[in-house]
Amino acid sequence: MTEVAPSSCFASDYAGARARFLAEAEAAGARVASQRHPRPGPDGAALFLDEARLGPADARRVLYLASGTHGIEGFCGSGIQTFLLRGGIAERLPSGVALVMVHAVNPWGFAWLRRVNEDNVDLNRNFLDHGAGHPENPDYDRLADVVNPTRFDEGAVAAVREAVAAFAREHGTAALYRALSGGQYRHPRGVQYGGVEPAWSNRALRALWARHSEGVELAACVDLHSGLGSNGIGLVMQTAPETSAAARLAKAWWPDVLRAEPAAGGDAALVSGLMGPAFVAAHPGAAALGVVLEFGTREMDAVMMAVLADNWLHHHGDRGSARGRAIEHGMREAFFDDRDEWKEKVCRRAREVVERALSGMAAFGGART
Repeated sequence: MTEVAPSSCFASDYAGARARFLAEAEAAGARVASQRHPRPGPDGAALFLDEARLGPADARRVLYLASGTHGIEGFCGSGIQTFLLRGGIAERLPSGVALVMVHAVNPWGFAWLRRVNEDNVDLNRNFLDHGAGHPENPDYDRLADVVNPTRFDEGAVAAVREAVAAFAREHGTAALYRALSGGQYRHPRGVQYGGVEPAWSNRALRALWARHSEGVELAACVDLHSGLGSNGIGLVMQTAPETSAAARLAKAWWPDVLRAEPAAGGDAALVSGLMGPAFVAAHPGAAALGVVLEFGTREMDAVMMAVLADNWLHHHGDRGSARGRAIEHGMREAFFDDRDEWKEKVCRRAREVVERALSGMAAFGGART
């Protein structure tokens, strides 16, 4: 195993992150394919969803490691992918196991320093059957106007904070979390918007899964995220029925996995459209599981206010202004900690999670859902 300094694996922008990832993928002997996004980056340059496959072409067990589903969170995920490639992960794959790294699921958000995509859609609320209707989120409906103000000056920010605090006092913090972190499908200019049709990244990712699924008996996806939890701590999280193969495998591979049953009724919006369940459904002939590996950065209040400020900026502000640049900087700080200590922690934890998955795949005995 090659010792790598994590701090050298993280880039300051999308283009730099992509260049490092592709260079390390090529050096590792990966088979690389790229899908060009229909929109350009802020500098007019082309954007891409890239994939790098390591291991045998006929592998029946495939592990996916994805970054940038939430755009700006790609700073964390891309650095982890580069760290693993540079550290020799290709040489440590078990026999019969392939690793597919998916770089920048949402390249537009990554390049533009936004969590959402080009249509203001949160991709992790977009993976559902849009033709079957969408879950309701009435608590978000109540808060929509106040958390998405047309001004974002000191008075407006104070009003947002007071409204959020009042809602929490009346309904509880759990209801507040459901309202602001669950999906919503009525307010296209609001936060946590899940869209009304499959987004470009959704379609591109499903096509990618299909290309690598032929003859596969076991498929797993670890989706790298940041911005939730204690600083530098990596939490493995999953939404799957307790009796499913997905839940059993995740528990065996990561005993500390945080698992939640699929929600129904009034809680359905909280977990609607997630990538993990969609990944499992896309592999009906195989045992499959999807998890999120989430790394903490800042306090939840700071992250929430950064997202609200970014949403205001996109719809009402000027990205080129001093205020716009400050909001962009705040988004970076909300989802990426530039300290070497943080980078060290997230890389070591990610390597542990990936190596546990590879060991689990090597020991897989053929259980089905």
